[in-house]
Amino acid sequence: MEFFRGNVILIVVKLKNMKKILIISVIIFASSIIFGRTVQAVYTPMAGDLIKTDKSSAVYIVDDYFKRHLFPNEATFWTWYTGGWSSQKVNRITQDEFDELGVGKNVIARPGTNLIRFDNSNKVFAVTPGGVLCESRSLYGNNWESRVIKIQSSFETDYIKDNSCIIVSNSKLPDGSLIQYVNSKDIYYIEDGKKRKITADGFTKNDFRTSSIISDVPVAMAYTANSKTISVFEYDLGILHALADTSGQVVATRPDLIISDIIFPLGQVKVNESIEIKLVIKNIGGNLISSSGLSNIVFTGADWNATSISMPSYPNTASPLQTGQTFEITYFGKFAASGSKSFTVKVDEPSQVLETNEKNNTYSESITVYSN
Repeated sequence: MEFFRGNVILIVVKLKNMKKILIISVIIFASSIIFGRTVQAVYTPMAGDLIKTDKSSAVYIVDDYFKRHLFPNEATFWTWYTGGWSSQKVNRITQDEFDELGVGKNVIARPGTNLIRFDNSNKVFAVTPGGVLCESRSLYGNNWESRVIKIQSSFETDYIKDNSCIIVSNSKLPDGSLIQYVNSKDIYYIEDGKKRKITADGFTKNDFRTSSIISDVPVAMAYTANSKTISVFEYDLGILHALADTSGQVVATRPDLIISDIIFPLGQVKVNESIEIKLVIKNIGGNLISSSGLSNIVFTGADWNATSISMPSYPNTASPLQTGQTFEITYFGKFAASGSKSFTVKVDEPSQVLETNEKNNTYSESITVYSN
């Protein structure tokens, strides 16, 4: 009979002399140490290791700081890896070993490989470095649908939507894109708004794939050339750098100014009556630390003549306009004629501050002015 005792297999032989049983068990134990057939080495995680436990099918990657990062789904996994599961070295670890690793953020789709959409929306996005999303409306060719992978909406917060980045027919392709100009065999990687030529070795060593190349790009889409080619493996183009990349946080911390309200006086407003109208501006983005966006407001209403304006001090480094805070401007004046008067307000006009959303700066509201 055979019994497992940790790393030792004990073979019990039915003998009359019990000393012989003891001798056999000692010999087997010694041989297992000498030949290393049953002694298990303790797993030591290394940066870049793929891991999982026996209790779950979820696959993680270990980063440079021994944190584990979850691949949300297979579609995300295959933006970074090629081949089948049989060709991937996934280390099976114990629950205790798993729990000893720190918890990192989830892995995002590799920038420049696929377009993504979340299962709660039909909008399609290009992934750029830092997990920043640019809405895609054009430029990915007739087979753009084959590029799209679907990601559960529960992982939407792993990405940062840059509402100021919308890809249309007359725009440039974003950072992370692989492009190939029409009638050319040269392949370029877009980085910091510039193009870097990729050699054949650089293409292979950085695990780029031909399916990611956006071909037949018109020559009119001109980028400044980066003189440094991609010819060897570059850490900054790999998954470990992506796990630590915080460039997307810059987008998330941009301010975002909106017109929260136009407050007209209570009761009837009459012609030539001195009144005040209050404009409420709200910051729904990151901290604003200057007058940018607030000192260039367009405030227009039919037959409205402003005589003076009152406002608090502009934000500054010591006293920023924080997320959720408002900035109020009071206009004093009179209406020259009666009737329904429409007001249009636009904050940050023309644009002085880069916002998370450049499309929500305009607001309109109407008031009825009565005759005396």
